[in-house]
Amino acid sequence: MTEPIDSALPDLAFPAEEEAHAPEPAELLALQFSGSGAEYFRIWIVNLMLSVATLGIYSAWAKTRRLQYFYRNTSLAGASFDFRGDPRAILRGRILALVLVAAYQYAFGFSVAAGAVTVGLLLLALPFLMRSALRFRLANTWYRGLPFGFDGGIAKAYLAYLVPVAIFVLPGALFALTRDARILGAFSLLYLFWPLMHGAMKRYQHGRLLYGDLHAGFAPSAASLAKPYLFAFLFNLGALVVFVAVVGVTAVAGRGAASGTAPGANLASGIALILGTLLLYLCFLFSGLYILVRMNNRAWSGTAFPGIAIDCRMRVRGYLRLQVVNVLLTVFTLGLFRPFAAVRTWRYRVDHVRIDAPGGFEQASVHAGRRPASAAGDGAADFLGVDLSW
Repeated sequence: MTEPIDSALPDLAFPAEEEAHAPEPAELLALQFSGSGAEYFRIWIVNLMLSVATLGIYSAWAKTRRLQYFYRNTSLAGASFDFRGDPRAILRGRILALVLVAAYQYAFGFSVAAGAVTVGLLLLALPFLMRSALRFRLANTWYRGLPFGFDGGIAKAYLAYLVPVAIFVLPGALFALTRDARILGAFSLLYLFWPLMHGAMKRYQHGRLLYGDLHAGFAPSAASLAKPYLFAFLFNLGALVVFVAVVGVTAVAGRGAASGTAPGANLASGIALILGTLLLYLCFLFSGLYILVRMNNRAWSGTAFPGIAIDCRMRVRGYLRLQVVNVLLTVFTLGLFRPFAAVRTWRYRVDHVRIDAPGGFEQASVHAGRRPASAAGDGAADFLGVDLSW
């Protein structure tokens, strides 16, 4: 599938930290993806029809088939990955997620006390469930006969997830309990710390990865992982300054050209305001992609197993072009391009990851063994190993 608008997109002026990497060593191992959009389309359309016919119940099995297709077509050093998750665990997770969302939406409609209890239960349960979901996904991801895993502690899960969960769950509850602008304003200040929270979550997720019984090392700090937010903030601040300047100048010029007539001045100001708002919206969307790419690169490039380093070099411009084409073609085809978009995105991510094993991948991975049974209580064997993701 070609990308017809690639050459039409301008270069973008974000800091080129990853683009300025040193030349890639020739001995790095590349991940390879052998799937195709046409092949995945057949799986996707069957999954979609069965999910609709079963009122969503089959979606858990559909997710398993989807992950198996992508994992089994992704290979490294001649061996493919695999996903062995139990769809029934995914279904349990989805039912639980729906119950939690419904409880959060309607509890305050019954009474303030019911709402407060529901919010308290959500704050207590969600960090634990998010850790369980991560354990489930990794414990059911296999490579060369060994599962990946995650052994992050429960206490650290609450440190990493509790505040981020709170800033999404509590605003609605506070609004129902009080309309005091000072309290709501003070609470909103927590959003300023979101970059550090996001960095802390990444650090928790990557710092306790396992492959067999090998523990991953993870060097980047939460502050280092959060740096892309600073660049994105400065970019959006610059865009906002340009927006205010353009709207102001256009309004003044419009009044002059219209000789002071109100309709002409209002028309010019309105056009400038619409175009400026559109520009700000595009800048915001681009910032989101920029943060996603940069944090992904930092997190995976900072992850290493004994004798095995990971090098992730996704590029902002390339990923932006990919997503623009995906969105346009998905819209123009009324959604039928979606499976092709999923394949293109997965292939792009895979193509930009390299594995560095100076002593040879076989030599490095030979030391990985199965985790003891007492430590392998995660994944499918874990009673609470539900998968909350869609």
